[in-house]
Amino acid sequence: MLDSIKDSRIPTKWFNSTLKVLCEIESSAQLIDVVTDIKLQLGFDSIAYGFVMPNNFRSEDFYIYSDAPEEWKKTYSQHEYWKIDTRIITARQQIIPFRWSDLPHRADFISSKLMMGIYDGITIPVHGPNHFFGFLHYTFRFDQKKITSWIQYIQPYIVHLAQHITQAKCDLIQRGLLSPLIYNVSKNNSIVLSGQQRRCLVWVAEGKSTEEISSILDISVSTVNKHLDGASKLLNTNSRAHAIAKAIDGKLIGLEYKKNSNLFYF
Repeated sequence: MLDSIKDSRIPTKWFNSTLKVLCEIESSAQLIDVVTDIKLQLGFDSIAYGFVMPNNFRSEDFYIYSDAPEEWKKTYSQHEYWKIDTRIITARQQIIPFRWSDLPHRADFISSKLMMGIYDGITIPVHGPNHFFGFLHYTFRFDQKKITSWIQYIQPYIVHLAQHITQAKCDLIQRGLLSPLIYNVSKNNSIVLSGQQRRCLVWVAEGKSTEEISSILDISVSTVNKHLDGASKLLNTNSRAHAIAKAIDGKLIGLEYKKNSNLFYF
């Protein structure tokens, strides 16, 4: 595959068409199909992408899609590797793409379990307004010297694609069209709460009234009540106080005094 890649160029028609489709994504299945096509078109072995969304000042959610085996996803979540993932930590601190082989330090799981025989990878950081942060990972098995020129050539393209991919995923979640499962390590089960349900619970726990939450989140009072009632139903509770207690115990939300992060895998 390398010989055909290094002598080729990215088709302009395909690239423009892909950008257009990414701006009109309507489902998670469609997004995965587009991303898979990008991976194959560019000659990479595997792909992962995601973004981080703050819940409040001390809590954040990691939304990640990966075409890695389910067994690896479970290992990644159970060991909370996203908290020590050198690729994500580095991507938060810089704006230019980087090769994994160029990192001064790589956690053991990146060097062994995650690589699974893959020689190297590249991460593309995505930074946007309002502290938006996302990332795109590609892996490849090619000889380092031979792949370098190809990586340099496609870098402007993959930076542009990364921005559209992470934004498309973010839009799906905000529109409620993507339903991730939260890996709840302590309880060994999966509970689905939307981002707005968690935010409403957090602000209630912080002592905010329904009207204040409505103003903070820029949604109607009736919508706030709908999210809170929906969260209580999913958590099988009969009061908001009980729902908050259960959500905190299950590590579904984190308050200002309790640093917390959640991982959502697709």
